Amino acid sequence: LLNVVLSLLGIGNFLKNKTMKKFVYGKDDALFGHIEEQQDGKPFGNVLDAGSGSHSLRWIATLEGKGMTSFTAVTADKNMQLRIMDEAQNLGVLVEENHIVVGNWFGTSNDTTTNESFSSSSIDLPHDQYDTIIADYLIGAMDGFSPYRQEEMIPKLVALLKPGGNLYIIGLEPIPEKTDGPANIICKVRRTRDACIQLAGHRCYREYPVQWIQNQIEKIPDFVLKGTEKFPILYRYDTILRQIDVGRRKFPFFPKPELVDAMKVVLDELDEEARELTSTDTPIKYGFDYVVSAQKKLYPK
Repeated sequence: LLNVVLSLLGIGNFLKNKTMKKFVYGKDDALFGHIEEQQDGKPFGNVLDAGSGSHSLRWIATLEGKGMTSFTAVTADKNMQLRIMDEAQNLGVLVEENHIVVGNWFGTSNDTTTNESFSSSSIDLPHDQYDTIIADYLIGAMDGFSPYRQEEMIPKLVALLKPGGNLYIIGLEPIPEKTDGPANIICKVRRTRDACIQLAGHRCYREYPVQWIQNQIEKIPDFVLKGTEKFPILYRYDTILRQIDVGRRKFPFFPKPELVDAMKVVLDELDEEARELTSTDTPIKYGFDYVVSAQKKLYPK
């Protein structure tokens, strides 16, 4: 009856379109588009999204036309699992052959939002091996869920990769403590955001440089580095503001109200500085994301 009423009022389609989630196509996303190019026409087959989120799921949902037969999405965050399941339902890909799994690749995890621990000593994957594995900012996120195990992650993923299969690692080159010129606002915001996370008693993410990723890959027998692509980052005011707001959302977890008052002043000053530095609508170009592509040898020695 509600749908009939909405239809008569002429707002049914509006609400439907308003709630529909958008797909992310490779042609509209530089990093995912690069991965599609690296496939060079090879079917994606059975896909493992080893550290899934809404953005990567919206892209993976478009890969059926590029030879994807099924996908498994893994997240260590229980709240993220619920969001991904809702997203998959809206995208029409929550079907029998696809799976969304919650668990930590290395056992007990701390939820970085609530600091609540939960245990998942092994992830129950529906397949023993995969044709394509995506690690979308997974290495950087590990410090929030399974710290000090980063060196073990890539070998674990390679073991799950079929011979001839491809692994794609997406990451962010770490932002330093400081730099010269207007780009220093990016460094200052990063430092202050991380200070807020730690004052809240939570763990920060820890990004790893592209050289570290390449070095890890080169240590693994019968695993070949295919290439690396870097994508410069353009920071606009709203981009910087999102990181400032991460710090602000940590205020309720601070141990003392005096800390909240002091940090609020610092973040407000950074907000104003960021607004001034980007007032000409010219973004600040600084740092880069990267995609590292590697392949498991089809006929290992």
